Amino acid sequence: MTNWKDTTLQTLRLILRPWRESDAEDLYRFASDPQVGPPAGWPPHTSVDNSREIIRGVLSAEETYAVILRYDMEDTVNGGMIPAGTAVGSVGIMFKGHGSYPHIRENEAEIGYWIARPLWGRELIPEAVWAVMGRCFDVLGLERLWCGFYEGNQKSRRVQQKCGFWSEGYQRIPPHPLNGATVEYFSAVTRDRWLDMNEKPPATMDMTLREAPFRAIQAGRKRVEMRLCDEKRRMLRIGDVIRFRLEDQPIYHTVTVTGIRYFPDFEALYTALIPSLGAEALGYAAEEPPHPSDMLAYYPRDMVRRHGVLAIEIN
Repeated sequence: MTNWKDTTLQTLRLILRPWRESDAEDLYRFASDPQVGPPAGWPPHTSVDNSREIIRGVLSAEETYAVILRYDMEDTVNGGMIPAGTAVGSVGIMFKGHGSYPHIRENEAEIGYWIARPLWGRELIPEAVWAVMGRCFDVLGLERLWCGFYEGNQKSRRVQQKCGFWSEGYQRIPPHPLNGATVEYFSAVTRDRWLDMNEKPPATMDMTLREAPFRAIQAGRKRVEMRLCDEKRRMLRIGDVIRFRLEDQPIYHTVTVTGIRYFPDFEALYTALIPSLGAEALGYAAEEPPHPSDMLAYYPRDMVRRHGVLAIEIN
């Protein structure tokens, strides 16, 4: 088995890798936020040196990964962009004797996570947790993963629900010194449930198109559908089916998803895909000059900055 220190996990928008001391400034930038740590039960970081010590003493634990952006993303708190390569959160597992759930067995573990506040609401942590779950069940051979949250931490609760964890109970605790919670809730997901979730049949998603792109897909010329990377489209997987409907008419054309690529904006998408695929693959007629601003007729720029965009390859 590959040593976890040499492990890198990649998702649509993220890279997960072991923490490095060089991440200390990024860590302090986001972990010093008082709205991040206390709901999860840990205090805000007080300095870059404090963050560096936590990397050495806590985040260097086995199977603990820094959450790294693959692309620039909008900072919704401070403005501007958070550049690709920035460490913006953490996800990792704790084995028997190290988590907060008291009944973990030898073939089980507890998972924990957090993400920087400027990136809340973009489903990045479920994406990271899902990747680590895959490692736990497919590579490490674990049989069950536990996860907990303190009362009031609904963001953490929603992550667990999205990733298939089932409620397993709670324990009463003395008032927590950081968040005042008196109850900690626990949920779990088994290896069998993980396998069931991954073996589900392809899903079908409906999308509406105007006349020109619909006919181009129908004729096989348009091979990439461009959409906002919102919560609905992030559910797409390779092998899923898209049923396109011609706008205002009961005419349908069904395709299969063969690839999914994320880009921070349409400029990056056009730059990457047009040289290799040609503008026609994106839906342009032969005489049409392609320009990324064309897509702003469908999606406001602020929504693009917040969510990014998907190139959905179809056949």
